[in-house]
Parts: sequence; structure tokens; C-alpha cells
Amino acid sequence: MKRLFYLFWVLLFVNLASCKDSPEQPNQPVNPKPGEEEPPIEEPVGPLTKVPFSKGFNLSGWLNLSEEWFNPDAFNNKDFDDLKSLGCDVVRVPINFPYNMGNAPEYKFSGTFLKALDNAIELAESHDMFIILDQHSYGSDFPADTGEAILTAGFKQLAQRYAKRSDKIIFELCNEPNGTFLQNEWPQMQSRLISAIREIDEKHIIIATAYQCNPEQLIALPNYDDERTIYTFHFYDPFIFTHQGASWSESPEKYIKNVPFPYDAARMPSMPSQFKGTDREGSYNRYPTEGTEAALQAILQRTYDWAQKNGKLLFCGEFGALENAPTQDRVRWYKATCDKLSQLGIAWTAWQYRGDFDIFDGSPVFELNIDKDLIKAMGLTVPAGLDNDCPDILLYGNSRASWLTPENIQNANFDYTDRPYGDSGSCIRWDISNANSLITLTAWPVINLKRYAEAGAKLEFAVRTQDPIHKLTIRFQQYKDGAPWQWRNIQTITTSSSVNDAIKFANNGQWQIISIPLKDFYVYGTMGTWKEKPSENEEGFVWDFINKFELCADGNNALAGKIIYFDEIAIRK
Repeated sequence: MKRLFYLFWVLLFVNLASCKDSPEQPNQPVNPKPGEEEPPIEEPVGPLTKVPFSKGFNLSGWLNLSEEWFNPDAFNNKDFDDLKSLGCDVVRVPINFPYNMGNAPEYKFSGTFLKALDNAIELAESHDMFIILDQHSYGSDFPADTGEAILTAGFKQLAQRYAKRSDKIIFELCNEPNGTFLQNEWPQMQSRLISAIREIDEKHIIIATAYQCNPEQLIALPNYDDERTIYTFHFYDPFIFTHQGASWSESPEKYIKNVPFPYDAARMPSMPSQFKGTDREGSYNRYPTEGTEAALQAILQRTYDWAQKNGKLLFCGEFGALENAPTQDRVRWYKATCDKLSQLGIAWTAWQYRGDFDIFDGSPVFELNIDKDLIKAMGLTVPAGLDNDCPDILLYGNSRASWLTPENIQNANFDYTDRPYGDSGSCIRWDISNANSLITLTAWPVINLKRYAEAGAKLEFAVRTQDPIHKLTIRFQQYKDGAPWQWRNIQTITTSSSVNDAIKFANNGQWQIISIPLKDFYVYGTMGTWKEKPSENEEGFVWDFINKFELCADGNNALAGKIIYFDEIAIRK
């Protein structure tokens, strides 16, 4: 404001002087460098009056790993397309500062990390989505001697790098400050971090938090004099429900399962012996009153009331329940939580999109395993085309499905552009070199095709060749953890009229469509130690745990030297 006031008087003085010296000339602005435009005067940044985003997800396992481990392409344009289709307008990206920094005193971010971060920001901006850069580095292990210097250096670098970028970028100061040192030091340290950013960047929103990101601790925070700061909290109540069976943890929750929500005495499991003598014993005993929608929503209401009383903007940065919870109880918990957040107008990012607590029923394949009941419970949109039980699954179109990894590709070109099927840009050309040749596409984690098989779905693909193809095998390979045998389900195709047990097509060089119902595949052989057929009363092949899709010569010497093309491989109901 002072700058504008000063500018006003300078311009007035210049205008008056111009009028006095040359009254006959109109008042014209003078450009000290002819041919160049004056840089626009930036409008002053005003106070934030509302949270500018509403719903989204945490994208963990991306930039919160060290350079040795993180995959800069863990999330891509398609992921952002998918998130947008759900109705999301924000992502929260956990970032580990020290993993990606150099040594003291500069603590400079590596070029590799910054390139990956730039890409993440560009993905968000191109999808008109906000991106929260969440400093996700420390818990109770916060280093008292260097921690603040590391965070300060990191945020200064980010503020400098992105000061002129869009307002979609948001800085979150700490994920869940924890431990004795931060319990005492965090409130004032947070104030200093805000000031360090504001010395460089007055525009971008900052997200502040309380100790442990606990909603009950917000009351202990000082009044930060910053009008573009949002206050966040995390929500995982009641903990014995949301974290039941947490296998990574040494906490007692790993020993309890089948906890219902809301509380149901008839379904409540016995208290594990590991709860005895811990605070979890109290949590278990209080669950009849704490494990209810009313109790859950009361916590959110108190947090909202604090924000209203103190004139603060509020955001729930994490919430969720593990997939270990009974399926419908988990859906009810999400609905109760999201309904209340929506009622109060509290923006949120759920933990998380992929991984533990995620929104997939099985492997994280959006078109195949998105949990539609959960998405609806969260108030998000089930995209058109996925609102039925068996949407099409494209294994290979112009390119292979992103969740399939090619392995054992012997003389196969997945990007062959000569005469692809229809209007697709490429097809698969396979030069079969010998009787052991095969093409393998691996899904990991495994995918569940059981409902497709039960619904009468088919494997469809386009194929062409000019060569005689004497019985080429197509198969699905299962991988079920703990199963004694990993079975294969197969079918065969042929151009020979003399082969009775295979699906016929012509070797006339023209594209033809082959459609094989999944129910027509039959069990033959296993991975690893060979067994031809399941024994009586043995489970055999199951569609629930599909690990590989394969095209193989399967020992057929007559296929050596032949060329065959495939395109538009899909599973359709």
C-alpha cells in the first residue's frame, strides 16, 4: 500500500511538470527503452478469505523418498486425468527435505529432485489443480541442532524458485511435528518459517499445523500474523478402527481385526492381550461410545468451532481407514467423515491415492479396481464408463496398459507403426524366433478378474499374419500368495483347419477380431515345478489373482520364424 501511495504522488508530479513545460502536448507515458513494454505493476496480495480448493488425495511414494529410491514418474498425466475425473481439485505431495539435500550450510536441493518437483507442479497446473508441497521429513527424530536450519533453507529455496509461478502452489510447513523437542519449540519455529518464506514470497498460501497435527492442539498455537495461512489437522479417529491390523507398526493395533463401525457389540472382537496395560486398553473399553458417527463428528465440529471463533481457515490434510477394516464398515466410516467435512465446508486431502488406506479394491488400476462404493461415500464422482461392474480393460491399444510391465519380450516390437488395426497408431509385431518364444505382460500387484469371468466377459484382440500359425497359446497366469501351485489358464489359436481344439483365423494378411469368453479358458500347467492338472478337490486356477498375460509358442517348433501382429487387446463384458 505504501508503494502505491508513493507511486501516485510521483506520477502526479510528473504529469503536472509535463503540463507546465508543454501545455500543447497530450500527456504520454515515457518508455526509457523504446520497443519494450513497461513491466506490469503487481497488485498487492490481499488476505485469504476462503480455502480455494475442496477435495483431493495425498500422493505418497513419489517425492518423500531419497534420490536412490524415488521414481520421478511414479505419478503421471493419466493419474492427474483420473483424479480430475473424480472431482478432485488438489493434491498433497509429501516431500522429504534432507533426503534430497546437500550438506550444511547451504542444504541445497539436488537438481534431480528439483526437476521432478517441477514436473509435479506442471502436472497440477496443467490440470488446474492445487498442489500442496508437504514437508514430510521428520517425526520424533527431529534433529535439535540442524532441523530448523534444514527446513528454513529448504523453504527459502522453494519460495525463491516458485515465487513467480501460479497461485496453485502451496507450502505446508510440517507433516506431523512430534517428539519432546518439537512439543516445546514447534509453535515459535513455525512462526520463523512463515517469516522466512514471506521475505521472498508474499503470494503463495502457507499451511500451518499444531503439534502432532492433532486437532485438539490447535488451541495452543500462537496467533501468526499472516493473512494467507491455512491451518491443518489430521483425522484417524477412532484409532483402533482406522488402524486395525496395521502390519508395519509395532503398536498393538496390529493384533486386532474385524472391528466394526459403528460399534456393534455382537460383532466386536475380544480385546487382544497385547492391549493390556497400554493406552489401547482404554481405547478398546471406550469404543462403545467413541466408535460412533456422533462421536466422530463431534471431534470435527469442535475443530471447526475453534477455527470460527479464531477467524482461521481450516483444512484436513489426512484422514483414512486401512483396508483391513470390514469393507462396508470402512465405507460407513468414510461417509460419516466426509459428510461432516462437507457440511462444515472443510477442505480435505485423503490419505492416500495409492498404497495403504487407498481407494482401490485390489491393485491400483483405475479402470479396473476403483472402489466405487468408497468413492461415492466420499462425495466424489464415479467417472462415466466406470459406473458399471465390468468396464472395458485395455491391455494393449496404441500402447500397453500403464499397470502392465513387459517381460520376456523376445523379438517383439510394441510400437510397430506399419498397418496397425483401425485408427490406432501402433501395434505389436512379433517375430517368433523359436519354440520357447513368448511375450509376457506382468501385473503387480495382481489384478482381480473374478467378476469379469462370472459376468461372461471375453478376451478380444485383433490379429493378422500371412504365415501359417500352427497352434499359438494365449494364457493367464495366476499368483496367489501361499498357494501350493500357481496355475495357468489357456486357449490356443490357429490358422490350420486340421487342428480341432483351437480357435481358427485366416492367414490372409488382414486384421481379424478374435473373441474368447474367459469361461472357455482351461487349466493347463503351472509356473515353476510342473503339474499338468489340479488333483481332485484341489482349488486349481482362480481369476482373483492374475499376475501375467502371455502369448507363447509353448514348445511348438512349427512357429519358429513366423511373424504375427496383435492390436487392441482388451477384456470386455
